[in-house]
Amino acid sequence: MDRREQERLITELIRALGTSLKNRRIYPPTHPLVRTPVEQVYKDILLFFADRSELALVITDGTMVLEGVPIFSLTSSLESFMERLGRIGVPALVFEKGLMPADIDNFVRFLHGTKEQGLPVDRIQELLAQAGVSHIRVKPMEKEEEDDQTLAREIYDNAVSVVVSVLKDVRLGRIPSGAESERVVKDMSSMLTRNRDAMLALTLIKNFDEYTYNHSVNVAVLSLALSDALSLPGQEKIDVGVAGLLHDVGKTQLALGLIKKPGTLTVEEFEEIKKHPEEGFVLLGKMSHIRPASAYMVREHHMRFDRTGYPRPEPGYRVHPNSHIIPVADCYDALTTMRSYQKARSPQQSLDIITRIAGRSLDPEIVTLFVKTMGSYPVGTLVRLDSMEVGVVTSAGPPGQAPNTVVVLFDRNGNPLPRPEQVDLVGAESAGGTQRRAILGTVNPNMYPPPTMGALASAVPA
Repeated sequence: MDRREQERLITELIRALGTSLKNRRIYPPTHPLVRTPVEQVYKDILLFFADRSELALVITDGTMVLEGVPIFSLTSSLESFMERLGRIGVPALVFEKGLMPADIDNFVRFLHGTKEQGLPVDRIQELLAQAGVSHIRVKPMEKEEEDDQTLAREIYDNAVSVVVSVLKDVRLGRIPSGAESERVVKDMSSMLTRNRDAMLALTLIKNFDEYTYNHSVNVAVLSLALSDALSLPGQEKIDVGVAGLLHDVGKTQLALGLIKKPGTLTVEEFEEIKKHPEEGFVLLGKMSHIRPASAYMVREHHMRFDRTGYPRPEPGYRVHPNSHIIPVADCYDALTTMRSYQKARSPQQSLDIITRIAGRSLDPEIVTLFVKTMGSYPVGTLVRLDSMEVGVVTSAGPPGQAPNTVVVLFDRNGNPLPRPEQVDLVGAESAGGTQRRAILGTVNPNMYPPPTMGALASAVPA
């Protein structure tokens, strides 16, 4: 579904809700003019739930916004609907996957029949439950009002702090609780649903000195994105995210000098490194709030698809069905990160490499899905625009389509811009009627000076 079709559906969906509410004042609940809009809302909303678990509806500054799309063309029924929500005190609504026509019907009946005004969120939620509404919830405005990039950065930084704390505890001989790891993974998962690109963009900001921590969070984010693409159930997705976040916790049992060694490892040193998946499995098994599935995924993340990795599985050993997700995310983030012993590859180069090793090290089906998920120009790809400017993709857009946004870093003469400029590539023309810029192709990042990533970091709010 392209963006224009999505906006059309969103507009029609909200209008149908308003129409049902307006007609409820005139006709009985079973009248077609009341029932038909409800059925239309249900039909339209199912299209959105094909690739997400919830839809957020917000009223801000007198404008109704559904999933980031403002509804400006207000009909009388739509104005009435928005006014009714405001009078009751509803700041934001979340429609959850699993929604049934009865939920919508009961919700409209609640709006029509409730006489109270200015209710607190908790009271509205209580009344909705009493009305038989089970898959529509009220949400406070605080988080909805926050900028998505800022919120994503807060979640990312919080996840880094959790990894730092867990690894510190383990190195000190303590067994940490897994509760915080589970919580931040749920936050990252929710943010990916709300704004996938805002979360994925943060995996581009690499910190050489804090590689272990950033890498752990990046693997969790990428693994969750893959889990979404696989349509894994909620708990399975969280298990994958926790495994991604803690996949290298076993390295805490190794000497720091060995982990940070810049040169080639000796045979004996590599044998020591190969112990970390088993060490991680044991550690996760002792932590509270960690499900066995996550522990097994940590144990198996280096076994390789062809079972020639480590620890070497015995004949007949059954690998956890989701254990092939972590290695793909792990490999991609490692390839796109500069280390003391390797240059960072571009996102497209990294996708080419993992495609070449699919079927041996990596599950080919997972790799194919990952490549599709990341898009033709993955977030982080350096590109040249038809204006001859050079920028980095910060919003990949739907699979098979052009990216949505690029942050321009260099002018047409190759000079760094004093302030990176974000440009929208969606649609034929900009609001001012000028032709939008388009991508000509990718650019070798080694052709441009090091400030590239620094400039990108400044474009992503801290």
